[in-house]
Amino acid sequence: MTITSRAAVARTDPPSTPPGEIRPAPRAGRAALPVILLATFLATANFFVVNVALPVIGRSLRADAALLQLVVAAYSVSYAAALVAGGRLGDRYGRRRVMILGLVAFAVTTVACGLAPNAETLVVGRLVQGAAAGLFAPQVLSTIQATYAGAARQRALAGFGAALGLACVAGQLYGGVAVAVDLAHLGWRVVFLTVAPLGLLIAALAVRFVPETRGRAVPLDLRGAALLTLCLGLLLVPPSLGAPAGWPAWSLVALAGAPVAAYVFVRDQRRRERAGGAPLLPPSLFRLVPFRRGLGVVAAFFVGVGGFLLTTGISLQEGLGMTPLGAGLALAPYAVGFLAVSLAVPRLVARYAGRVVVVGAVVLAAALAAVAVQAGLDYRELTGWTLLPAFVVIGVGQGLVMIPVFGVVLAEIPTDRAGVASGVLTTTQQAAVAVGVAVLGTLFFQVADATPGGVGWRAATVAVFAGEAVLAVLTGLLAVRLAGRRTDR
Repeated sequence: MTITSRAAVARTDPPSTPPGEIRPAPRAGRAALPVILLATFLATANFFVVNVALPVIGRSLRADAALLQLVVAAYSVSYAAALVAGGRLGDRYGRRRVMILGLVAFAVTTVACGLAPNAETLVVGRLVQGAAAGLFAPQVLSTIQATYAGAARQRALAGFGAALGLACVAGQLYGGVAVAVDLAHLGWRVVFLTVAPLGLLIAALAVRFVPETRGRAVPLDLRGAALLTLCLGLLLVPPSLGAPAGWPAWSLVALAGAPVAAYVFVRDQRRRERAGGAPLLPPSLFRLVPFRRGLGVVAAFFVGVGGFLLTTGISLQEGLGMTPLGAGLALAPYAVGFLAVSLAVPRLVARYAGRVVVVGAVVLAAALAAVAVQAGLDYRELTGWTLLPAFVVIGVGQGLVMIPVFGVVLAEIPTDRAGVASGVLTTTQQAAVAVGVAVLGTLFFQVADATPGGVGWRAATVAVFAGEAVLAVLTGLLAVRLAGRRTDR
């Protein structure tokens, strides 16, 4: 083979390379991937870090169940709405630059959350915090797509999935420990105030280790972003605020307006793409069969994850009387199961591909159903020890789905569509988590309130775990079609 210059090699790049994309930089260094995965970890853990602390926040700020749901959901709604726009900003102005800007803004808003004088201010702070996370989080997948190829890209995507799952687990554990330690008598506020320096640290590491990359610069679809935010708000706010108030007229009107807003959004996106523009969510992407199937898997799975990680901590504390630290320790076996399987998933995916997701969904459904049965038979006797086997298996099942699902789906997507596809998948993930918080959270509190005392908490716990088991079964059924197509190829 004739040795050519780097410039000549660059001119012979395959045509699938997106216009304006910077090719992988061999001098990026091994530290780049851990740094960007830390950014993913931070954005995801911040969603879950408040879950175990929610009862303490509620008592401290005198917040009812509706406001507590909004404290959780507000972050996901603004995060999901900002993700695709954040990805476009990274393409235009540089992914590292936008990542650093988002991390600094995230740190500032996290401090504001920690200093919030009331629940309403905390909800607003979480909204702004989610938007800041929506700036830096999409740069992770985009940077992976730009700087890795082949087997290295698959390993990086597996690392991305592992970071997501470990963040879910670590966020809950840290929330319990931080509230229990009560550093400087700050109570729940320490959960936020100690996270902010981590954002600044990751920003500093990104300056040093993460290479700058850009994509094809396209105009920002501000109208599409506004319509998407409206859709999410109309869908998620009524269950959180309207259900506890007995579904007043405004909540029913808002909920009925959600499909109308969705219709207007879809029409706007189609019109923009037909005119040669760059819509926020390109409708043509949904004509790719693997993408549609993968989107269904991600949506069904993360609705269940959102419900599980909101209601489990509350059930352990309010229903069973555990302390925040006790609830965090009860969830530790779940973390162990997830961590253990995360070490094996890359090898399993290399051998079995999408079938790993199917097996994980089946395992998860069985474990969730087992907890529902345990709670139904003798709720008051549930302890960290009696829940240990099921929680370990839940961690294993979630790991087998969460870690490989993004890589399995993106492996089926043409290279020139992978960037926008990853953005849509991540947006769907966050929106699904918010839906899980709103819908399963509403179900949980409604059932618990319907029958006061231990009977109500038992019925609520059985209801949500059974619902999550059904969602896991649906995830498996959708994953069968995705895995079958990949196997047949």
